[in-house]
Amino acid sequence: MKRNPALDWLIPLIAILAIVIAGVGLFSQGGDGAFSFRTVYGDTVEIYGQGIYRHDTSFVAALFKGTDVITLFVSLPLLLVGYLSYRRGSLRGSIFMISMLLYFLYIGVTYTFSVIFNSMFLVYTALFSASLFATIIVLTSFDTQYLASKVTSNMPHRGIAIFMFVAGLGTMMLWLSELIAPIMTGQAPANLGHYTTMFTHGFDSAVITPATVVTGIYLLKRKPLGYLLAAPLLILCTIIGVTVIAQTTSQTLAGFVFPIGVYIGMIGSWVVMGAFAVGLAISFFRNVAEK
Repeated sequence: MKRNPALDWLIPLIAILAIVIAGVGLFSQGGDGAFSFRTVYGDTVEIYGQGIYRHDTSFVAALFKGTDVITLFVSLPLLLVGYLSYRRGSLRGSIFMISMLLYFLYIGVTYTFSVIFNSMFLVYTALFSASLFATIIVLTSFDTQYLASKVTSNMPHRGIAIFMFVAGLGTMMLWLSELIAPIMTGQAPANLGHYTTMFTHGFDSAVITPATVVTGIYLLKRKPLGYLLAAPLLILCTIIGVTVIAQTTSQTLAGFVFPIGVYIGMIGSWVVMGAFAVGLAISFFRNVAEK
């Protein structure tokens, strides 16, 4: 893809915003400590009461802190690696940069719409906006026909497509398992807390699942756009798998202990999907010729 000068300020902006968000999330202090709160559904939840996440539940605050760790120490360095490779004219590097931009778009929209309103709201919004427009720029300026011409005959089209179907539809079914009973009974979902809606469940079902299914179909039909979308979705799934491990560790350190079934079914499924995504992503990049 041709270099776009807009990325030369959007990528550094994303990096700075990510450092600020993750740094404040991990190291901010203040607040009176945890306290109980009664939700509109009549449930009592524990509010974290400390730092920037003081108005979030203790459960969700620990989750965001785990995300902050991965953002700061894993995802941000990977974004910079992809950006530097893109600047050198690397095809694989450009695809990898798109992959990391998709991650920052995902967490940008998550912070903006999931974290209880706080003094960082405009910073969350800025990350969402910068990541969104950077992603649009790179996707619309990429020569998908050229990319398709660089794909070797050993590309595991069927394997990646099957993974896309399983990961996308599996994620939707996983979220539906938490939503159907509350919808039918009029009760609050188990992890709703004092929040107004289940944003991640809705966003994944409305955006991520259709994207994976469409990408899988495009790969089976050998459509060029399928190649452009496959790697970013594989990388996103990989990093989400790592993020789930960090989130679970953070929540465990905060005193939350999950039933063994949750570790195996809910958390384990994300880790397993992430592990499969790693192997398929490596295979994808190996089968894209650089020259």
